Amino acid sequence: MGILINRYTNDVAWQTIAGDLTLPQAGEVHVWRVNITANLKRLGAFQKLLKSNEMLRGDRYMQLKDRQRFVISRAMQRIILGRYLNANPEELTFELGNNKKPYLPTGNGTELQYNISHAGDWILLAVSQAVVGADVEYVDPNLPFDDILPGNFTEKETEFVKATDATNRFYQLRTRKEAFLKATGQGLGDHLRDTPSLDGEHNLKASLHGADKDWDQQSFLVAEDYLASVTAAGKWQLKAFDVNF
Repeated sequence: MGILINRYTNDVAWQTIAGDLTLPQAGEVHVWRVNITANLKRLGAFQKLLKSNEMLRGDRYMQLKDRQRFVISRAMQRIILGRYLNANPEELTFELGNNKKPYLPTGNGTELQYNISHAGDWILLAVSQAVVGADVEYVDPNLPFDDILPGNFTEKETEFVKATDATNRFYQLRTRKEAFLKATGQGLGDHLRDTPSLDGEHNLKASLHGADKDWDQQSFLVAEDYLASVTAAGKWQLKAFDVNF
């Protein structure tokens, strides 16, 4: 049976890199953040990078801000992954793997795994050779989460949340649960409660996808009031980058 290790990482150093990128090595996860508002002026250029089916998908969103976020998110994904593979962003072709999780063949026999998440004014992209999942959330001080706890958190997790600094602790555990389930492709469903989210090492229940593997998970601040967690198979180190378009 596999294990999941949860930990919180303080003082993440966000770097800016220009030019081509080096593929994540085994035991690395690259995390990229982009601010939506700061990139609204680039919407026209971003739209040109998307395929027609992506534009149609984006047009289904009713709210303008959701359409804008979708375009920036998809363009960010194409630009960064294209830089890893030294390929034009608009020419990338994505493949579907287990549980319909998309990935990119690198051409050298490996696969570039990635996962994207967004909340409020921030988008987060995690890239790795290992299967990876990411979740970022705006830490909303007004969220009435007391009713969410009983069905989705264990008694120990609920005690941890309510002990002190409840809002931040709630989002820390919530992003961990969602990032793990995104990594395995299982989906949230009824599995949030079964996904361990407290700090430390946990045995995984057989009912969880990926329970035959070992996983490492890190939580960290993306920006003020934005908390994220990233999960990947095996042991890994975090490298964090700011997007520079």
